[in-house]
Amino acid sequence: MAQSQSVAHYISDSENDIDMEIQPSGNTETVKRKKQNRRKWIPLCTYNDKDDIINKIKNDGIWSKTHTNITSEGKRVYYRCNQVKWRGKQCPAGIHLLYHSENECITMYKTEDDHLHQESRSIGINQQSKEVICELFKMKIKPKHMLELLEEKGLPVPKKQQLSNYLTSLREKCYGTSTISLGELEAWCQQNSFIPDDDDKPWVLKYQIEYEDEINNDNDDDNVSNDDDDKNKFRFFVTTKRLLFNASISNKIHVDAIYKLIWQEFPCFIIGTTDMIKQFHPYGFAVCSNEKEKDFEFIFSCICDGLRNLNLQMNEQELVLIADGAEAISNAFSKVFGTDHNIVMCWFHMRKCVEKKLNLVEDKALHNEIMNDIETLQLSKNKKTFNIATRLFLKKWEKQERCIQYLSSEWLESKNGWYEGLSMYVPSTNNALEATNRMIKDEDTLRERLVLSRFTVVIFSIVNKWSKERNPTLINSKIFEHQPSITLSHWTDAYNWVKLNKEVISISNDDTTTYYLPAGEEITITGKEIKRYETYFYLYSSWSHHKLLRLDQQLAEVYSQSSTYKIYLSLLRINIISFIDNHL
Repeated sequence: MAQSQSVAHYISDSENDIDMEIQPSGNTETVKRKKQNRRKWIPLCTYNDKDDIINKIKNDGIWSKTHTNITSEGKRVYYRCNQVKWRGKQCPAGIHLLYHSENECITMYKTEDDHLHQESRSIGINQQSKEVICELFKMKIKPKHMLELLEEKGLPVPKKQQLSNYLTSLREKCYGTSTISLGELEAWCQQNSFIPDDDDKPWVLKYQIEYEDEINNDNDDDNVSNDDDDKNKFRFFVTTKRLLFNASISNKIHVDAIYKLIWQEFPCFIIGTTDMIKQFHPYGFAVCSNEKEKDFEFIFSCICDGLRNLNLQMNEQELVLIADGAEAISNAFSKVFGTDHNIVMCWFHMRKCVEKKLNLVEDKALHNEIMNDIETLQLSKNKKTFNIATRLFLKKWEKQERCIQYLSSEWLESKNGWYEGLSMYVPSTNNALEATNRMIKDEDTLRERLVLSRFTVVIFSIVNKWSKERNPTLINSKIFEHQPSITLSHWTDAYNWVKLNKEVISISNDDTTTYYLPAGEEITITGKEIKRYETYFYLYSSWSHHKLLRLDQQLAEVYSQSSTYKIYLSLLRINIISFIDNHL
């Protein structure tokens, strides 16, 4: 703290109040300099700590440094009153600091003259407004909304450019510098690669840094040759213990890339799973320099390595991948987990791609009918039904050669995992993951692209938030649901159906149970009718004899024009079926 000491007064020439007088002398004019007005400096106090006196000057907010003089007593640093403009008549008030040469003490002096200006000049953003802006910045409020809130609170509203400059300084203080080298990124990954004790604390599970002069091209695999160019590459994966645990209790993997998060346009990747109520649970967050097969292979291997490090194991026998039609994803998945797994093609992506290609059919009146038939194909209950329906579909539209050629090569021969019956209890779309992507942009980055150096801080914040949301001790935690939930509408439909007292015949085959029931007002159904249906169902000769109609997400109805009954597939939830059985 400050210690007052008696110090002699100090008098210096005024650097501001210099008068000049012009006196005629013959035909020439000579400029005669008047005697300078001398300022009288009064000592205020002496400090032993430099930081204390500098902070005092900053807190006063009215002094600006002008110049420095080196004297025999020590260095003198002069400050002017910044409540008046630099260009113009200056305020006579001022201070200066004397850094004593014989010791480390610092003495503050002030002039005898007081301030002459009537009103203080506003410079920069008001201090109270700054405090509010800092709080709003932590709450991730957008700049435009900040100005509105300051106006509502009755505080001085800064200019947009002032606010932008101040937010830039806040980001640098919070996230660090705006540049990062590949070596600095590697050092950051290494520094954060230790497994923490806290289940919700993020860490870099795995990273790969490839420098340009160290890259060895592997020409053995033609599929990878395009991926191996002579450029610097990086990959890193961030997760927590709690997020990785969900990978050991699920047999589904969702993965997708997300852009428009990083200013340098590096792709980000989210990988996770969904529970029985289609709620998405992420495993972690990855950033790579590219979106090629090796990048997805790195991400899938991170899950295996992470579970191995935590002494956990994934159920790889029944593993299912849900993704878009990118071959890089499916090829990488097969390399890491093998080829004996189902790959579900996102139905939403497939539908959008087909809609864009409907212009191959010149008659626009046929577009809706083609899409309706494709939706019928999507409801196939198993591969056998899908193959039969595909054959009939191609036969019906064989005259539309260009469209049929596209559908056959793109969606019916190779990427044909978009029908409902491919895997039970597996979502047909990647919508849950896409919703998570949107939440990141809306809540975490505020639709602003951050440079990679600062995005590393945001990644840890995002992953930490995901992990804490799944803490079972919290009242609103996102629990991994192992059983599907039954809504009130489902209970109501089941109750109304039970009151019809229809006969239900169940036939089990391996792990599948099919339930048969009469259609319309009929109450009973015979085994002969069931056998006749099973024989005739797979012998349809035209598309018009075969039609699948969607009732809801859990129930499908197969209808034949030549039969008098309907078959309800085993897509009903087990709980609803048991409810029906108990009331028959």
